This record gives sequence, C-alpha cells and structure tokens, in this order.
Amino acid sequence: MSIFFRTGLGGQASADPDATVAHVQDYAERGMVLGAQRLLIFSVALVLQAFFIRVEYVAISVVLIIVAEVFDARTFAQARALRLGDGENLRTVLRRIHIGAAYGAGVVSFLSLSIAMGQGGTSNFIPMFFLLSAALFAAMNNHQLFSALVIRLGIYGATFLAIPLLGLVLSQGTFGHEAWLNFFASLVVIYFIADCSAIGMRYYRTNRRQLYQLRAENARANKALDAKTEFLSTVSHELRTPLTSIRASLDLAMAGAFGPMPDKSTQVLGIAQRNATRLSALIDELLDLQKIEIGKMKFDFCEVQLAGLVADAVNDNRSYAQELEVTLKMLPVDTDLYVRADPMRLEQVITNLLSNAAKFSDPGSEITLGVTATDDQIRISVADQGVGVDPADHDRIFDSFSQLDNSDIRKVNGTGLGLNISKRIVEAHGGLINFEPNEGGGTVFYIELTRLAVADAEPRLRAVN
Repeated sequence: MSIFFRTGLGGQASADPDATVAHVQDYAERGMVLGAQRLLIFSVALVLQAFFIRVEYVAISVVLIIVAEVFDARTFAQARALRLGDGENLRTVLRRIHIGAAYGAGVVSFLSLSIAMGQGGTSNFIPMFFLLSAALFAAMNNHQLFSALVIRLGIYGATFLAIPLLGLVLSQGTFGHEAWLNFFASLVVIYFIADCSAIGMRYYRTNRRQLYQLRAENARANKALDAKTEFLSTVSHELRTPLTSIRASLDLAMAGAFGPMPDKSTQVLGIAQRNATRLSALIDELLDLQKIEIGKMKFDFCEVQLAGLVADAVNDNRSYAQELEVTLKMLPVDTDLYVRADPMRLEQVITNLLSNAAKFSDPGSEITLGVTATDDQIRISVADQGVGVDPADHDRIFDSFSQLDNSDIRKVNGTGLGLNISKRIVEAHGGLINFEPNEGGGTVFYIELTRLAVADAEPRLRAVN
C-alpha cells in the first residue's frame, strides 16, 4: 500500500483511498490535539487587534474564530468516523477539510491585515511576525494532507506579499529601497516556510511508510504463527491416539501379560517404553504451550491447601527420582497454608521443578522441597545439590525450547518447554517463579504466590499423605 498520495483541491480521493483515509484521520487527530494552541494564537491576535484598531473589528474576529473552530470540530469528528471503502463520505470530508483550511487561513490573514491597517503602515513587524507564527504552525502540523497545506500556505504567502503593499498604500509612500527590502524579506520567509513544510511532509511520510511495513510484517508473522500453531496442534492430536495404544501395549508386555520374555526382549521393550513415555510427555507439553499461546488454556481456580498438594507431588515423583538415584525430601508444611490456584496446574509446575532437579543432580544427592510463608505470601522452594545454574543463563532459562548445556550435567534429555510452561502457569496465577544459588551448592527454584487467610479459605481438601 503506497503512502504517497495527492488529494485534488476539489476533494477527489487519491488512487489509494485506504491511504487517504489514514492521512485524513491523522490530520483530524492532530487538529483536535492542537485546539488549545490554536485558541492561544487567536487570543494573542485579538489582544493585538484590540490595541491597534477599534473594538468592532475585534468582535468580528471573535465571530469568525468561533465559526472556524465549530466547523473544524465537526469536520474532525466526521473524519474520525471514516471507514475503509467509504468513498463518498471520504470525498465529503476532504471537501470540508479544504473549505476549513481556506476559511481558517483567511481568518488569520484578516487578523494580520487588520493589525497592519491599525498600525497605519508605519511598521510591519507585528503583523508579519504573527503571520509567520501561524504559517510555521501550519507547516509543522498540517503535513498529513498535502492539499490542505497548499491551501493554507498559499493564502499565507499572498498575505505576506500583501502586507508590505498595504503599508505603502496607507503611508502613501513610494516603492523605494525599504519597500523592496520588505518585499524580498517576505519572499525569503515564504521560501523558509515552504522548506519547513517539505521537511515535515518527508518526515511524516517516512514514518507512515515504516508503520505500514511494520503492520505488514506483523500480519505475516501472525499468519505464520497461526499456521505453526495449527500444525503443531494437529500433529500432536494425531500422534496422541496411536501413541496411547503403543504405550498401553508396551505396559502390558512389560507387566507379563503375554508371558515371560527373554532378557534381551525385556531390555529392548524397556527402552521403547521409556521413549514412548518421553514422547507422550513432549506431546502434552506442546499442546500445553499452544493452549497458552492462543489463550485457550483453562484454569479451574479454587482455594487449595498446600500441605496436601506438595505431598502428592513429592510422592508422585519419588519413583522417578529413585531411577536417577536421587532422594526426595519434603520438609514439614503447615496445614493452615492456602492459596487460590488450579491444583492440577500448580502440581504440574511443582512436578516440573522436581523432575528438573533430579535430572541435574548427582547420584546419591538429595532434593528438598520446602514451603515458607509470611502473612500475605507463600514460597514453595525446590533445592537441589547439583551443578547449579550459570548466572549467564538467567535471562534465557525460562524461554521456549531453552536448555542448559547438553553435556554431562544432564542425565536425562528434555524438551526445554517445561520451565517456560511453568512460568506462564505461575504468571496466570498472579505469582512469580525464579531461582537462586543454593548455599550448599546447586540451585533453588521457587514459586511465590499470594497467601489466603484461613478464615477466607474454603479449600478443596486434599489428604496429606
């Protein structure tokens, strides 16, 4: 979509009406913002007018200014209401803008000329300075519409040339050196204003072009994201059904449902079972990530007693830790600690922290889960005695598909999604997830949630195992 356009002085829309609508609305928005500044300029002119000429001229000027402001206000309102494809209304608004530009510039010119008349042609400084201020104001703020700017500056330019001539007539002088000096000074001022207008227009058009490019890139990025989301969701769902059947068959075989098997077969089936479990976890994480990204992950919030929830999480992960030769230890938790949470999702986060700690812990080490609380906050901490997290990894450890160095520090590979999903779940709870070094070596990951008062809690009771 091109942003370079011209609007005819008769109100004809450009070949790109969508771009014209954008420029017209920018013009209207700017005009509404600058209402107070316009009134200030008019007020200064009225004061000068009252000082140099009769009060009757001031009254006429006040009426002219009110008409201009009311007309422009209605035009700006119509411009803001424009919609793409509304060609007839666009042409109407353009005509009103052109009429308003001509009328407003005419009011300014009337004020300037009346002040010059009041001075009797003795000096042109005050009316010329006022006119210069108005012209610069237009050059800096009316560059959204080329045609409106041309109208204003054309009228101001004619007035610049008329003021010195009016001074000669009123003073009954001849067109001598001073008159020529004033005339050429007016030409220089007109050139200066035109140059300022050109700079403003180039700056505005450059910004508009960049804005359109950013919008186009954003649209393409959103389209690609939607395609990726749909692809991952479809693939994940299609894989889940056959994978469930494979896992069920492997579980039955490993449980001896098909009779005793040779040791080599048991070993191979065990590898297949573990990898099927990993693949199933990956699919679940991908589905969770997609739900979070498109805002469709559902949360069933209720008042939860933490003692039972963290105990369940520890017990559910104890066998996994034993496979990695790591011990899970749960410190005593007060039974009067409550949070408002989705218990399934919160347990998912705690499980992720426990499994990560087990992956990065040395055999024979211990992982400790503890819960501490203040009057208004609860912290759930998972401390390991592993190699620890490099401070340089702090900014990326919660990113999607981010993993620490795939070296000997990890006993089990993962997807790099767990911490990112956990972070989003905790943030959906209005909480915080972070980590810090463990004093005894290793890392402490912690979750901070708002504490509910016991009197306010109606917990979904969970047995403390």
